[in-house]
Amino acid sequence: MFLKRGIITGAVLSVVLGLTGCSSTGGNSADGKVELRYAIWDKTHMEAVETLIDGYEKENPNVDIKVEQYSFADYWTKMETAAAGGSAPDIYWMNAVNFNKYADNGMLVNMKDYIKDKNVDMSQYLESLSSLYSYKGDQYGIPTFWDNNILMVNTKLMEEYGIPEPKENWNWDEMIAWLTDAKSKLPKDIYPFTSYATESTQSGVFNEVASAGGKVISDDKTKAMLTTPETKEGFKKYYDLVKSDLHSPYDITLEVTAGTLFKSEKALVLQMGSYGLLPYSDKEQAQVAGNFKLYEIPTIKEGNKSKTVIHGLGNVISSNSKHPEEAFDFINYMSSEESMKKYTELALVPQAHKNVQDLFGKIMKEKTGIDTSVISNVAENAMPLPNSFETSKWDKAIVDNITKFMQDEISLDQALENAQKEMQSILDKEKK
Repeated sequence: MFLKRGIITGAVLSVVLGLTGCSSTGGNSADGKVELRYAIWDKTHMEAVETLIDGYEKENPNVDIKVEQYSFADYWTKMETAAAGGSAPDIYWMNAVNFNKYADNGMLVNMKDYIKDKNVDMSQYLESLSSLYSYKGDQYGIPTFWDNNILMVNTKLMEEYGIPEPKENWNWDEMIAWLTDAKSKLPKDIYPFTSYATESTQSGVFNEVASAGGKVISDDKTKAMLTTPETKEGFKKYYDLVKSDLHSPYDITLEVTAGTLFKSEKALVLQMGSYGLLPYSDKEQAQVAGNFKLYEIPTIKEGNKSKTVIHGLGNVISSNSKHPEEAFDFINYMSSEESMKKYTELALVPQAHKNVQDLFGKIMKEKTGIDTSVISNVAENAMPLPNSFETSKWDKAIVDNITKFMQDEISLDQALENAQKEMQSILDKEKK
């Protein structure tokens, strides 16, 4: 699934600041059981979540957990309103974009003491994911499922037009040479490459920034880094490709979408999020899985291990919960190797525990014939999704300026200079 970006609005947040901690969520039922509420936004995960809840309740008969599922469109509004009224669910899904605000404003339980008391080894999870839910050195969330970005290459088109398979672990120049050769063999109405050039930085240019060894934001989240040499190189490589005749034309891509171009076999290669593989796990869709193969986004900086952006959700505890200890115990149960194996099998998503990284690939291979090993291969060294308090604001500044570049209003250098200044201004106004 797509681990979507979300926004917590300033107006509601100001109310939250005044009311957080005023009342509590959860409680005890008439029979004396501890009641916990658990909120998620994706109904395709219900079987996995409910199965693990059943398992936990059998081992802990004094606990009753109720799952609440909302659409992503409603989710953050529901969470904000509930937090403002002191009635947020005890446990809920958190994404990296909203995390800093929730943690800073006292809306989440600091898990430091619980992690220590339960002897939880945080090194058993991918650091690129657990780091997303660390604030000022303390852990406020345990990572769960995740996605990153890869290239999907249509093998049917390769065979039909005599295009050789790409090299494994290729670099950027090798990919460009391969695409150039492919263009000479493909009909004019089939594009060698397509991607989400301005629609999504997460599935678009941020991956090339990672591949070039660059950063969008400093590790302490105080400095914009769009004009550093490595970051500029990532932007330049990507947008040189996007503006070339190897990529689907910008106007056509926006109108039709990159995903549709690929599915309709009007593009040989699609750069996309790994969540896009989920439809092919369906029995009725599995037959098309044989028509493509997955490859890493190529290396731009020689020796650089990072080739993608990674984003994963975290399970967090509301500071309003009457039963934070029981809530953490359930999260710890959900985060065990055994539970994450079961979750992977039922929801068909990779999980954060290092020991279950190969399982997703094994299951997808059995169900669809797709070799997804590349997804796990690039996960450990992936660049965590860039984020801060106002991620959505500065991400929009980047997209707005890149859009002007794509429309030939300004140069790429000017777009990055403008975005750098706007992003830095936003970061300077954030809480420190």
